[in-house]
Amino acid sequence: MSYTVTFAARNDDDVVTLTLNTVTGLVVGEHVHVYNVGNNVDGGHTLLTVNAGTNKVTFSDGGPTFAEIAVSGVLVDQPTWITLGDLELFIGNLTDADDIDYAEQCVDAANDWAYGRRRSAGYVDNPTVCPSSRVRQGTVLYAGALFREKGSPGDQFQAFQGAPITPLVGGMGQIMRLLGIGRPQVA
Repeated sequence: MSYTVTFAARNDDDVVTLTLNTVTGLVVGEHVHVYNVGNNVDGGHTLLTVNAGTNKVTFSDGGPTFAEIAVSGVLVDQPTWITLGDLELFIGNLTDADDIDYAEQCVDAANDWAYGRRRSAGYVDNPTVCPSSRVRQGTVLYAGALFREKGSPGDQFQAFQGAPITPLVGGMGQIMRLLGIGRPQVA
């Protein structure tokens, strides 16, 4: 979910305070991304406080202090149900810097996708605490599927003519079942 940032400030203790249009759904400890605020604030951060009365959030971020200014920024919450370590347990340890960077993108995409799909299905989940081990497994399988598609044509796993083809592990049907989504609604 994205939030509009209207004001920003950084104090002497390197704590940034952002005023948002609303803080509904944000929780302390949640990982967020800030865009278009400037003053070296843009980027990924972990929320220290969330104040529903003032619609303000804070996070620690080194940089020059500045008084509260009007801005036209965006804050996007980033669910963190799985980590790079979870993905590496599934696909094996990564040593190449490019693979690690890409794997982190796959983890972020899988977290965002799984959280968004469950939200669309009516679940109300904490973005920083995975609701169950089966949801964690579904998210890991999806991140693994994204990673394995690297360098392959379309939406297929990369294959080489001389290598044996291994069966698909964690197909979309299994991932959807683990996440508890895609089931018909009963009135």
